[in-house]
Formats: sequence, structure tokens, C-alpha cells
Amino acid sequence: MKKIILFATILLGVSIGSYGAINNSKEIDEANKKINKELSLFYGGYEKIYSHGINKNNINFILGEIDPGRTEKVEYDFEIIPNGRVISLGLDEKIELKNISQIKKLKVIEKTYKNSLVDLKREGENLKINFSSVGEYKISFTEKNQMVKEITFKKITKYQPFPEDIEKNIEESYNNGDYKFLNENLLLLNTFFPDSEEIIKGLFYALELNEKNNNYDAVRNVSKLLVRNYKLDEGKKEEIVRIYLNALKELDERGEYLEFLEKLAAHDERYQSKYLDASIEYKNYSLKAVKLAEAQILIESAPKITEYLGDYYYQSKDYSKAVIYYKTGENFEKLALVYLETEDQISYEALKLEANPEQIEKIKKVEIKYLERKKLEEYIGTAEKYTKEGRLQEAELYYKRSLKKDISPELKSNIYYKLADLYYNLNELQLAENTLELTDIKVLDEEYFGGYYYLGGMIYYNLESYDESSKYFKTLIKKFPNTTLSNRGRIYILKIEKINKNKLEKEVENESNN
Repeated sequence: MKKIILFATILLGVSIGSYGAINNSKEIDEANKKINKELSLFYGGYEKIYSHGINKNNINFILGEIDPGRTEKVEYDFEIIPNGRVISLGLDEKIELKNISQIKKLKVIEKTYKNSLVDLKREGENLKINFSSVGEYKISFTEKNQMVKEITFKKITKYQPFPEDIEKNIEESYNNGDYKFLNENLLLLNTFFPDSEEIIKGLFYALELNEKNNNYDAVRNVSKLLVRNYKLDEGKKEEIVRIYLNALKELDERGEYLEFLEKLAAHDERYQSKYLDASIEYKNYSLKAVKLAEAQILIESAPKITEYLGDYYYQSKDYSKAVIYYKTGENFEKLALVYLETEDQISYEALKLEANPEQIEKIKKVEIKYLERKKLEEYIGTAEKYTKEGRLQEAELYYKRSLKKDISPELKSNIYYKLADLYYNLNELQLAENTLELTDIKVLDEEYFGGYYYLGGMIYYNLESYDESSKYFKTLIKKFPNTTLSNRGRIYILKIEKINKNKLEKEVENESNN
């Protein structure tokens, strides 16, 4: 057996030392797998792709190596890595440094390509590092004791395409209007040749075709790359900003949309009115937006701005200021709501005397809704009381009664979330899953965001839908990295990885036996 393996190794030109001595059946199986892989590449793998160029039939072969969904995590303990260490990583590997509590600061001091990007993400005591392309990256780590440790990460590839093939594909796919093939080749060019002069042209091609085909996720990513990596004239930059903002709106990425507009408004006064309009539309009450609204109202008393400020102070329970802005905008309905909320009967009656018949009808409707809401709050309060007391079936009854009322989408979403949590605690996992699906995260109260993602992770974990469970836990960690819930989420992700690993090992073992 050893002789056969040695012969195959020499035939394929593979380093004999990479296999070493074969002493048992397990090692023979492993060697066979490796040789089979090399044989598959020898007979139509590497040669087939690169001697005839990259095309639609074979591009997935090399894309498989750089697909983020297929990357394997490689862990290193930062404390025991010596200064000057060179760590080699395949394109299908991502690195995570553990035990980084002593790191005070870090800096990328050298890299092979100027346009390569390094993405650093801290999660508790771990640091995830992602490199956008092949090449070497030297990072300097300064520890709290002022000791400096320099580590070089070498991103290597098994296969090397020709830039001419990729650039030709980009040009042809643009002319043919094939945005998908264009995106794939652009990914290859960015990964293997990040400093290519053809990239910026390819990015503009991709921006045009993806926008035309409503592929807004790609539009968002391409816009970011163009603005972040390349010097553009003001006209081009403004056009890309417009396209990027439109893509975020189409994707309903409200958080990113508002955050980006706020940054623009801070550096360019021309975007202040756009940021304020977006804040009013999406009910964003950031300090910056409120200050802009208060400054604008001194210039022009627009009804939408007075209502926005009135709503802000109403939510902040500063009712006196809310009344001032509602009065300025002659918003009788909102004024009625404040007077009912504060039990100011005198002002409420005076408002009705001042109102015309049409306004009185609207005020009456506000009062009916207010009384219904108070009744609804009683139901919800009773349900929450029973939940705390462990009387879950009775709590379920009151939550269901609440849902039968004419209530806002926001309140309905909150109740669905609480009901899903209740079903989970009753071990009614299918009901919990169905109810959580009815919860609209876009209108859910912020205080429940973390709990929503954790609950989803736990429901699907117990349903043994591990991929879905991981999605919820990963979103939880991404949005709320330094919380108790996210720390619990990390534990469950490790459990899922162990389950999947054991499952894979069993499948491999069964295949080997067969």
C-alpha cells in the first residue's frame, strides 16, 4: 500500500513529505482522500480551468475557495504567539485570535497590496480578522505593558487565475448585461489582483448593471468600495452617495440609512434637511435630529416638524413641551391625547370648546382609542403579572384577548414576542416558532431586540434547526456584542459547531465504511 501511495504522489508532483509515513488504516484512508483530490485536479481540475480561461461552466470551482459561507475558522491563542511569527492562511480559512485582553491597540503596518482591506471585529476575548485578498499583512499589536508584537498573516491560494481572463470576462459581461457573471469576476479580481487598474472600471460597470436589475445588496457593497478605496471627483461621489442611499431605502436598511445620513449632515450642511426629513419619516429621535428640527422651526414653522418635536417630547414624557409644539401646529388630536394622558380635564374641555365640528369628531375618536388602550394595558398588565407568577395558561388567555383589539402594529408585535416567549417556556416549540414569525422586528420595541434574537436562537436550537438557530445567535452577537445574552449566544454557537462537527465525522465514517 505504501508503494502505491508513493507512486501516485510522485506521478502528481505532490510533495512526498506532505503525506509522511503511512502506518495505520486511518492514515491510509486520509492519504487516499488527499490523493483522490489531487487526481481530480490533475484530470480536468486546474488545467481545465486555466488553460481554457475562466467561464460560466468552471468559475464556481475557484469561487468555492473564496466563498465566505465555506470558510473554516482557524484559532490561535494570542498570548503564546511569538513576536515575528508568520501565519499562513488559505483563502478558505479565517483567523480568530483568542485571549486578547492584554491588547491595547493594533495597527496594520505593511501589506502587499495597497487596496487590500483588513476587517477587525472584537467579540468578548476574541478577535476576528478578515483579509479581503491574497498577500501578506503585517499587524503590530501593542499590549498593556507596552510590549509590541508583530505578526505577519500570509493569505495564500491554491490556484492562481490570469488577470487577463478575468478582465476580459468583466468587459464582455458588461456588454452583454450579465450582472451576475460580472459580479463573480469582479470578486475574483478584488481577491487576486486588488491593485488592478481595471477594478474601478469594473466597479462602475457593476454599479450600473446591478442598479438596473434592482440587485440592491450588490449596489450597496459596490458603492461602499468605490467611496472607501478610490479618489473620486465631487460629482461622481455625490452620484454614488445618491445611489447608495437609494439602495439602503430599497433594502429597508433604516439604521444604516439614518446613520450614514447623520455622518453626511455633520460634514456637509446640504444633507441636513435630508437627514431631518428621513428622521421625521422613520421616527428617529436622535439628539442631532431633534436639534436640527428645533433650529429649523425658528426659520419656518412647518406642521410636520412641530408634530415631530411634539411626538419627541410626548415620548420623553415632557408633556409641557409637547403641548407647546402641538399648539403651534394646531394639532388638536395630539393635544387631546396629552390632556387625557395627564388627566388635565380642564384643558381637555377647553380644547373641545375651541374646536370646530370636524375637529370635535376627531377628538372623540382619540378619546375612544385612549380608553380602549387603557383597557388593553390592563389586559397586558394582567398577562405579565400571571407570567411572573408562573400562571402561564392564564397569561396566554389575556395576551390573546389583547390581540383581538384594534391595536397598533408596534403593540401587536410586542405582544406576539411576549406570547412566543411564553410558548417557549411552556415547551410548545412549534407554537413558539409560529408566533415569533408573526413578530415584526421592524416595529418591535428596542428593549426587546436582544431578547427576540436570543429567543429565536433557543427555539430553533431546541427544534434542532441548527442553521436557523445560528443565524439568530450570530445576529444577536453582531448587534449586541457585549451583553449577557450575546455571551450565552456564543456558547450555543460553539455547541452547534460541535454538533455539526460530530455529524460530519459520522457521515465521513459511514462513507468510508461504504
